Amino acid sequence: MQDRMQTPSKLLDLFYGAVFGTLFPLFHFAARSFARRECGHDIADQIANAFMDVQPRYLEAILGNTAQVMGLKPTHPLVERTAREMVRQHARAWVDFFFYGQRPVEEALAQFAKIEGIDRFDAAITEGKGAILLTAHAGNFELGGILLRSRSLKVHAVYKPDHFKAVERLREDMRAEGGVVGIPVDGVGFSTLPLVRLLREGSLVGMQGDRDFSLNGVSVPFFGREVPFPRGPWELAAMTGAPIITSFFYTDEDRRFHAHFGEPIWIQGERGSRMAAIEAGMRAYVADLEALIRRHPSQWYCFYPFWDDPARNAG
Repeated sequence: MQDRMQTPSKLLDLFYGAVFGTLFPLFHFAARSFARRECGHDIADQIANAFMDVQPRYLEAILGNTAQVMGLKPTHPLVERTAREMVRQHARAWVDFFFYGQRPVEEALAQFAKIEGIDRFDAAITEGKGAILLTAHAGNFELGGILLRSRSLKVHAVYKPDHFKAVERLREDMRAEGGVVGIPVDGVGFSTLPLVRLLREGSLVGMQGDRDFSLNGVSVPFFGREVPFPRGPWELAAMTGAPIITSFFYTDEDRRFHAHFGEPIWIQGERGSRMAAIEAGMRAYVADLEALIRRHPSQWYCFYPFWDDPARNAG
């Protein structure tokens, strides 16, 4: 889940590592035999509900985040329904990743009801400066790799490794099968040189823009409260001249997929004016993310108190 919420008990940590290390490969294997992905969704719903029952502190964090998003009290019935639905949506996203990642790409493409902004995405990458596809822990961003593979494009995905190594090994194998090259970072002082090189070669780099793991982010208003967002993608854009393209992938009520590519954001200007350009770009990205979450509040996945991050408050 999240490093912010990991248990201080080494025994429990080993137990959860064994559970996830067994459960994820088992589900991955089982997904090959599902006649329909909805079969996996039903099982995932039950597992997600059970996990919340045995880990109430996660539910408490999700309730707080959902209440902030919806402008309601954490005790409101709609907040709890939405929070529990978020956990189920997260589990279903894994099922979809397992299900379509092992099937011909045409099967996943047939589930896309709408691909918004693909023309501006195509226009931006023809500039030859590469592009930073800035997504979030929302919807099912892993579907982006499948969509890009269908267009003969390869993306280099920057990610923070999962706390549970067995889960991360499986995710990395699945990405490789989909033509996605993973670039692991620890969020603390990592070198940007490989990313700079990739972008200057005209490559696509996928990054998450909604988690300030380095704790040196820029505060931006988000659902009525200021909260830091990572500056790394924006400084990388300023350094290389590559555009940032907001890229979200989510599902609708009929479980059909949707893709959204935003207007390219270019960070230009002299060094003195770059920070203003970065802040303006971040606000545009956050506004795009906020609009998505307002429409689909159960598809933004955060399992720790986002506005009152324990890691940030510890300092």
